[in-house]
Amino acid sequence: MAMNSDTVLRLGFVGLGQAVNRMFRQYPQIKKLPYTITAAADMREQALKQFRADFKGETYRSIEELCKSPNVDVVYIATPPELHAEQVLIAAEHGKHVVVEKPLALSTADCDRMIEAAERHGVKLLAGHTHSFDAPIRKMREIVKSGEIGDVVMVNSWNFNEFNPRPWPTNELKDTFGPILNQGPHHVDIIRQIVGRKVKSVRAQTIWDPLRGVEGGYLCFMQFENGVPASIVYDARGFFDTSELFWWVAEGGSPRDPEVNAKMRRNFHAVNKLGEAERERVLEEQKEAGRYGVENPDPKLWDLWGYSGPEEIRYQPFFGLTVLSCERGAIRQSQHGLIIYGEDGPREISLEDELRGRAAELMDLYNGVVHGKPIFHDGRWGKATLEVCLAIIDSAKRGEEIQMHHQVGMSD
Repeated sequence: MAMNSDTVLRLGFVGLGQAVNRMFRQYPQIKKLPYTITAAADMREQALKQFRADFKGETYRSIEELCKSPNVDVVYIATPPELHAEQVLIAAEHGKHVVVEKPLALSTADCDRMIEAAERHGVKLLAGHTHSFDAPIRKMREIVKSGEIGDVVMVNSWNFNEFNPRPWPTNELKDTFGPILNQGPHHVDIIRQIVGRKVKSVRAQTIWDPLRGVEGGYLCFMQFENGVPASIVYDARGFFDTSELFWWVAEGGSPRDPEVNAKMRRNFHAVNKLGEAERERVLEEQKEAGRYGVENPDPKLWDLWGYSGPEEIRYQPFFGLTVLSCERGAIRQSQHGLIIYGEDGPREISLEDELRGRAAELMDLYNGVVHGKPIFHDGRWGKATLEVCLAIIDSAKRGEEIQMHHQVGMSD
């Protein structure tokens, strides 16, 4: 298709699960972007039925069928990570640009296949979705570049929440090593983006979650090539909640229920009393309540997942508390933007009018496809983030510092 400043890209979704459900419900900004939603592929007929009702779009049972459509320019892949590599290859072979939910893949070798296919077929590959696209994180990077309060000298980020006790089927949680490959890309992307340089090495330890029988979190020390240290801490077991230190703002920007951790643990304890087969059936049923297209979802389960509508998104998204130390000050997020601590005391910057999360990433892809600008987080960026996440697992197992070999810096 011909590209000009008035071009509208046609967007097709592969996998109408929780990620897409959150996108449709919580990110009304997407409706204002130069995209039109034209197609979707999923195995669940109720999801396809809802998509046809909501968007009057084409529906398919497979990515192969969707990618044959002449009415799709960009494919948004929101399927389980073990499917990402093959699905990106299919999309690229059909000349479709691609956005892939995190993690980009489950191995750096698969990342290489994806990157090579995108380059060979001349399409854009964007590694999403991570909270590095949130306006406060993008603004931190901008302030670092400007030198307003000097160079960055240290970064620390902590997130304590109830990720593990959520009703994930057990095998699904084990496949991602608890939060490490699912939530770790958020954490790593945030730090890599703010510092802007290549990660030199990783030293990490993990903690165990006996409730779920998987990793319950991690403490990771990252050293960058310019000597800047960074620590990221994640505890997914549902005890302490970082939102307690952040005005009870939830990850998506809505108000967070102070009781959500306790509710989630109580729910899992109840489910865990069942036999293994029945437990997994109930967990799958509870997870289904959060997917797109479910008719008359149980309000208790909807509340359990902490979902909210667009009208309830009052604040900036919040993935843990990130504090940036610079030569002449410090920065952290606020409810509405950032607080900069300098010689004259704190001052707040509002970012209420900035694009958020998935809307920002879709606009980044648009600028790459239509205007030829460099992609903010391309395939090589996604591969570098995955390398750090895999190093967290490897370092914890081996008790050693892991050197990085596939890193890239921030292209800005």
